[in-house]
Amino acid sequence: MKLLLGSHVRDHGRRVGRLAGFELEPAHLRIRRIIFSPDGELGPQAMTRPLQQVSLVHDDGEVDIRSDAALAPLPAVADVILLSSATRIRRLGREVGRLVGVDVSPEDTALLSVFGRAHWWSRRFLLQAADLDCSTPGEIRAGAPRGSRAA
Repeated sequence: MKLLLGSHVRDHGRRVGRLAGFELEPAHLRIRRIIFSPDGELGPQAMTRPLQQVSLVHDDGEVDIRSDAALAPLPAVADVILLSSATRIRRLGREVGRLVGVDVSPEDTALLSVFGRAHWWSRRFLLQAADLDCSTPGEIRAGAPRGSRAA
């Protein structure tokens, strides 16, 4: 499922905000929670829901959640990283853009890929999760592109 920052979030058909970020478990590259707020920004007004409460992502990017679903509490983990529009994406040591969204497996909440954009007018680019290093907070590092050779 493709989740783009800024997408409308609905609960029982009522708009409750815009997608502002994600909680990532860096050890296993799994998305734990979505973060949304009325203005789509992080802050004291932001709310979180487990990713399992996302029931549907529409073709236009709107996210439907079901807050009345009975879910077991999320297990404790040693570390989580916040991914938001302020997260930098670096490739080969230089910044290539900012995070604009993620692609997540709905079955096991594994991160499949991330979407980035250099400027608001530029096209989105995609980086596969297998090539990512999320060990630095506020930054996603991508390795060398596959199939490339040094000169």
